[in-house]
Amino acid sequence: MFYIGSDVSEKSSYVYVTDGQGRKVESQEIPTDKDGYRQYFKRWMNKPVKVAVEAGGHSRWIHDTLKKLGISVYIVNPNKVKLIAKNKKKTDEVDATFLAKLLRIDELPERVYVAEGDSRELRDLLRSRHQLLKSSTCLKNHLRGMLRQEGIKLKTKAFDDESIFTRLQENKSVPKHLSPIIESYGKTIAELQKQKKSLDDVIAGYENKDVELMKSVPGVGEVSSKTYYEAISTIKRFRRAKQLTSYCGLVPSVHSSGERADYGHITREGRSEVRHVAVQSVHAILRSTNSESKPLRKWYERIAKRRGHKTAVVALARKLTEIIFYVLRDRKPYNAGLLQTN
Repeated sequence: MFYIGSDVSEKSSYVYVTDGQGRKVESQEIPTDKDGYRQYFKRWMNKPVKVAVEAGGHSRWIHDTLKKLGISVYIVNPNKVKLIAKNKKKTDEVDATFLAKLLRIDELPERVYVAEGDSRELRDLLRSRHQLLKSSTCLKNHLRGMLRQEGIKLKTKAFDDESIFTRLQENKSVPKHLSPIIESYGKTIAELQKQKKSLDDVIAGYENKDVELMKSVPGVGEVSSKTYYEAISTIKRFRRAKQLTSYCGLVPSVHSSGERADYGHITREGRSEVRHVAVQSVHAILRSTNSESKPLRKWYERIAKRRGHKTAVVALARKLTEIIFYVLRDRKPYNAGLLQTN
C-alpha cells in the first residue's frame, strides 16, 4: 500500500508519497487544477493507494477527480491535525509529509464527509439563499442604524412592508441626504428578495422520502427539512443519535479532571446551518398549539423552569435532531404517542 499526502495551495500543491513501511517513495509539486491532479494521479490508478488532502476551497473537486480515477481519498480537517497545527516549521512539504505519515499509521481524525448528488446541490442552493438573506438583513440593519442616529426609530418588523421605503422618503423628518440611500437600499433589497424567491422555487423542486419524513416532525418545514438533508445526506453515516447531534454541534462541551466532569455550553462545532434551523424549528413549536407538538412544548417548559429559556431552547433543538435521527433510521414518520419526553 502507498500513502500520499497532498498539501494544497492556490497555484500548486505538494505531494509526498510513502510506502507501507514508511519509506519515502517520491515527492514533488503539481499544479492545483483538475488537469494537474489527473495527470499526476493517473499513474497510481492501478496501484493500492490512499490519499489524504486537507479540507479547503479545492477539496471538493480534488475528491471528485481522484474518485473518478478509482483512488481512495481522505479529506481531513486541518484544524484537527495537531501535528500540522503545532508544527513550527510549517511548509507545504512538511504538511504533505505529515499527512502521508498520519494516514499510514491511521492517526488522522475522522474524515470530512463530502456530499454528493442532491445533498450537494441543495447545500450550494441553501448556502446561496442564506447569503442573499444575510445581505438583505445587513442593508436593513445599516439603514435602521442611520435613521436611529437621526432620532427616527423603526418598529421591529418595519421592513416586512415594502412600502416602508416610499414612506421614509416622503417623511419630512428624514434628512434629504438619506433619500438616495433609502431609494438605493429599497431597490437592492427588493432585488435580493426577488432572487431569494427564485432560489426558493428551485429548492422546492427537491423532494425525496427523507425530506418528507423530516417534515412530519413538528416545527420542521420546507427549508429546515432540506437543510437537515443536505447536512446529513444519508443517515447511515451515523450509528447513534448522539453522533448526529455532535456533528451538528448541539452537544455540551465537557471539561473533565480526575473523576469530575463539568458540562458547559454546546460545542458549536460542525454544521452551523443545522443549529440555526433547529433553533428556528423550536420557536415554531413554541408558537404552535397543535397536539403533535404538545409533548415537546411540555418538555421545554420543564427544562425552562429549571434551567431558563435559552438553555431549554438549545436542549429542545438537540432533542429535535435526535428525533430526526430515529425518524430517518426507522423510516417512520414522527409519532407523538411514541415520544419519550422524560
